[in-house]
Amino acid sequence: MDTIQSLRAAVFGHPDPADSPHLDALLAAEASAPVLAKHSSSSTNILWQSTTAPVEPSSRGPAMGSHTTGLTVTARLRMAHVPTSIVQLLDATKHPLISVRIHNGRHHTARVRVTSFVDGYSARSVDTVEIPPGKHDELHLLPAFFPERLATVTEVCRAALRIQIDDLDGKTEQERTFPIWLLARTSALLHVPDPSTGMPSDLMSYLGAWVTPNAPAIFEVLRSSADSLPDGSIASYQVDVDGVAAQVKAFYGALQSVGITYVNSVLCFGPIPGVLAQRIRLPSESLAHRSANCIDGTVLLASILEAASLRPAIVVVPGHAFLAWATTEDSSDWDYLETTVLSSKPFDSAVEQGRKLAQKYQQLADNHPGVFVRLPVHELRAQGVWPME
Repeated sequence: MDTIQSLRAAVFGHPDPADSPHLDALLAAEASAPVLAKHSSSSTNILWQSTTAPVEPSSRGPAMGSHTTGLTVTARLRMAHVPTSIVQLLDATKHPLISVRIHNGRHHTARVRVTSFVDGYSARSVDTVEIPPGKHDELHLLPAFFPERLATVTEVCRAALRIQIDDLDGKTEQERTFPIWLLARTSALLHVPDPSTGMPSDLMSYLGAWVTPNAPAIFEVLRSSADSLPDGSIASYQVDVDGVAAQVKAFYGALQSVGITYVNSVLCFGPIPGVLAQRIRLPSESLAHRSANCIDGTVLLASILEAASLRPAIVVVPGHAFLAWATTEDSSDWDYLETTVLSSKPFDSAVEQGRKLAQKYQQLADNHPGVFVRLPVHELRAQGVWPME
């Protein structure tokens, strides 16, 4: 992996990435690299199993279990590292924080309440279930986090997850606390392992949350871009393919006039093993600081295109990201642009670089699916991935 990371840095740090002398070596290395490893699932992923867990001193009533209350409770951690940047967009059925399985060994229906929250960072998630005798139910829980508290998480930090189980018939209450990680608000996760299943959970589509077409700073760029177009207006797809490209060129030129500087920062494994993450700025931050890495520049340009009612896409290849856009409103034809040359190359060169990279990685993807991922933003919106601001 260190060799691949070095090759990625050499290729995507090159003034013309698609013409880098190391690109062929990188493609060969990517082709032979193992897929994202499956992490073994074991009992260590179980937070709480009532048949073996000790009773907390503060707990009231007997310990839950088949020989006491007749209820057997197993809680599994599903997300050891909470992506604070997008957690409000996640669906509990697909990306729960915990899963709680309750088996009713009684001869009558049981009523059980499960409460979970992250101390100081979230509201209480409360679910009450009725379980017939001899049956079980499984709850997938993701408490609602407080945005104002998550905004304070600038680096990875520990937090306390609390789970409370109430037997509403037997008046038994038990509560336990477990440590979890909160990732920085600037961290975009591509994959994160599910501790319960051992499989990587794909969060790549949530990169679309950083595409923010309604941010005031984006409208300022859009307004200045119109001045360089023939009739001084943005026509979206009411023009031909060349007219669409002319609009993208105007947006590119407007960003060049702002003075955006490229910062070499490839997509890489984060500080926590098994978590594939990337530090990423919101477009408004990139404009304010006049700097961007590959993904920063991609979501910045995608934001401008979406604000202009064009259809951008985020293209992700191992270690890198660049821009695509639909050449017409209803077609499946895409054109590409390399954002890392924003501060050094004209529009035509950026397009040439983007097309070369797209072609090479699409060819590689024929035998190695997943090395070329195109994420059309309009499709992400239909999936509920909304702008962060």
